[in-house]
Amino acid sequence: MSDADTSIANVRVGLRFGGRTREVTLKIIGMHCATCSLTVQKALLSVPGVLTANVSLASDEAKVVVDEARINYRALLKAVQRAGYDVYREEVKVYLRSLNPDDEPAIMRALSRIGVFNVGFDLTNHSVIIEYNPLDITSDELATMLRRSGFTVINVSKASEIDLDVDRRTVESDLRDILRRLVVAVPLTISIFIMMVLTMTSLIPIPLYNLLSFILATPVQFYSGWRFIKGAIRAFRNATANMDTLVALGTLSAYVFSILVLINLLPGTTFFDSSAAVITFILIGRYLEVRARLHASSAIRELARLQPRVARVIKGNAEVEASVTEVEPGDLVVVRQGEAIPVDGIVDGGEGYVDESSMSGEYMPVHRVPGDVVLAGTHLVRGYLVIRTTRNGRYTLLSQIIKLARQAQASRLPIQSLVDRGSAVFTWVVISVGILTLITWLLLGAPIYLAVMHMAAVLVVACPCALGLATPISVVVGVGRAAQKGIVIKDADALERLVRARVVAFDKTGTLTMGRPRVFSIVGDENVLALAATAEARSEHPLAKAIVENAMEKGVMPSDVSSFDSIQGMGVISQLSDGSVIAVGNERLVKGMEAELPKYIEDEAQGLRSLGYTVVYVVVNNTVRGALAIGDMVRPEAPKVISELRRLGINVVMLTGDNEVNARLIARKLGIEEVHANLLPDDKVNIINELRGKYGLIAMVGDGVNDAAALNAADVGIAMGSGSDITKEAGDVVLLRNRLDQLIDLITLSRRVLNNIKFNLIYAFLYNIVLIPIAAGVVPGVTLRPEWAGLAMAMSSISVTLNALRLRRA
Repeated sequence: MSDADTSIANVRVGLRFGGRTREVTLKIIGMHCATCSLTVQKALLSVPGVLTANVSLASDEAKVVVDEARINYRALLKAVQRAGYDVYREEVKVYLRSLNPDDEPAIMRALSRIGVFNVGFDLTNHSVIIEYNPLDITSDELATMLRRSGFTVINVSKASEIDLDVDRRTVESDLRDILRRLVVAVPLTISIFIMMVLTMTSLIPIPLYNLLSFILATPVQFYSGWRFIKGAIRAFRNATANMDTLVALGTLSAYVFSILVLINLLPGTTFFDSSAAVITFILIGRYLEVRARLHASSAIRELARLQPRVARVIKGNAEVEASVTEVEPGDLVVVRQGEAIPVDGIVDGGEGYVDESSMSGEYMPVHRVPGDVVLAGTHLVRGYLVIRTTRNGRYTLLSQIIKLARQAQASRLPIQSLVDRGSAVFTWVVISVGILTLITWLLLGAPIYLAVMHMAAVLVVACPCALGLATPISVVVGVGRAAQKGIVIKDADALERLVRARVVAFDKTGTLTMGRPRVFSIVGDENVLALAATAEARSEHPLAKAIVENAMEKGVMPSDVSSFDSIQGMGVISQLSDGSVIAVGNERLVKGMEAELPKYIEDEAQGLRSLGYTVVYVVVNNTVRGALAIGDMVRPEAPKVISELRRLGINVVMLTGDNEVNARLIARKLGIEEVHANLLPDDKVNIINELRGKYGLIAMVGDGVNDAAALNAADVGIAMGSGSDITKEAGDVVLLRNRLDQLIDLITLSRRVLNNIKFNLIYAFLYNIVLIPIAAGVVPGVTLRPEWAGLAMAMSSISVTLNALRLRRA
């Protein structure tokens, strides 16, 4: 896309935002190189109501933001088809109890929404045929729309599912087409080469060989090679050129020249063997490449397979099997031993051990009892659970992870835009070089067949596909691998920024620490903990929960209280049935009650505070009986993570709203030298900007609501999996398993992805720089025939793809 086109697109976006917007995903069929993706992008941007369009060659997907009030969904399909490509879509047949011609307008209104391309009617068997995009809507949702409009749905001809595997079926469709063409090309090409050998041994006369090779090469050229000819016509119609253009020009020039030799209009030898071999080799290469690209997104498909399609729902006194898309929040779902959990929810009954390794990375099954949260995609290893549904179908955490990963796979790194612009010009340059090669050889007095051979070799050997695939294929594999590791990357651009980041800023509470206060020390007699737990039993404060949990762990049960009162900023006061008053709180509470504070308790409390602990006093009937030191635990993996970041040459900074003493205490334990404490959310943003000026690009890791602004301000925002929803929304990356060592995995993977991309780009450029001159015949003593040029071109794309697949082991 030119700078002018980019400016126009930006102006269009600026003018159109205002109504309700929505992102839709289209699976594009027929793209082979960067020029193809740019052509589709331009076609989509021409549709009224389209605000932005981002097309990924690696995932064959277009992410389109549309104005719902203005968009005609069918126009998106038509625009892509006019550009010479297609959109993957599926058809479902919904059978109704009755269907009359008068019902058609109501059905059209019911189905007039994003996701539906076409609606047809079969009045003879009372059915509605719907052509739809499975990435935007499911067949179950279509049937539900008809039910809500008052129609009785008898049957849906397509099995209900959450469609997260469209890419596999799209690729398999392409593979079937390639195989059909190879079934014709391979035996005919082999036959031509056998005849060529027989001709060289004088068993077949040359005129007969030329005639027979013409007969055999023609089906290869115009059936097996039709996908290249069709792609070339499509490209020229859109005033572009791509790999199909080069293959079609190269093979057709050899084929047409050979016909002219065959009918004695030109001197020389025929190249029917070359044109057939080029098409065959490239088809074989394309088949291997497409199969390899299918593996590139296998990580996401493996995640999708974790999601069951059917749930067992309690309806009345019976258990009924239903699609997970039909399960409503609040429904009770039964899961038996050995089954996968189909919905997100809360255990309502039963108990069991759940394998949550797909989400947490921990392979030891977790005991789940009523009140515990369970997630779709995890497995019940032992036991029996009744789960009250909170999220179903495409709204489960697993489905959201897959959705975000797919979006990241389709996103583009800044370098990709530069490569795409270069690829768009590259093909025209190669065509020019091919023509120049032909003219130069003719001017040098070479035989015409030799000039044509070199021209065809130049056209065929050039590989814009390798350039176009170099970046997106690595992103697809890298993002998929991250998802397998429990790292959700929302924008692939974050990978590039993270590699260049020179400093990582950490929030303290909940990020460097566990975020769960616990009792570390007790001052006073053996009854202090029981008294404190009794007073705090009704409180929801985190410190109160820490006291009660510590008491329960030690087998100390809180007593009943007759009254309870919480005093903001001070503590709590409870009264027992015998009239005794127990208060738990800070020094202000002690002073307010004018309670007697023994000197030894005051001294020990002061010492504990100097170590960074929060101290609460336990007061009984106006006398302080003891004190509890409460603090937060440093994450066990945090010291190793900080050490590894230093080894990688990354500076570490702590940003916290906690007081200076507590912050310095944690920092000393972890070896962090730069600490900024007592910060409000806006203060964190200011510090982020200061650090950027001091070090360069900065990454921020946080978990609380007060970290959201800082995550947005940082160049890369990384949210902990246990954090608030607003924090995860602000982050570019979510560490789903809530472990800091995932940060090292993320940085390591980011560096490998960027190195992989660099290797692919260097390889693709060097390939073209070296082989195009050889194909043109400028290297003395070296001749590259068109068929071997075609094989080299096929292998270049395969090499780039296979190199990217190495990231699956990263």
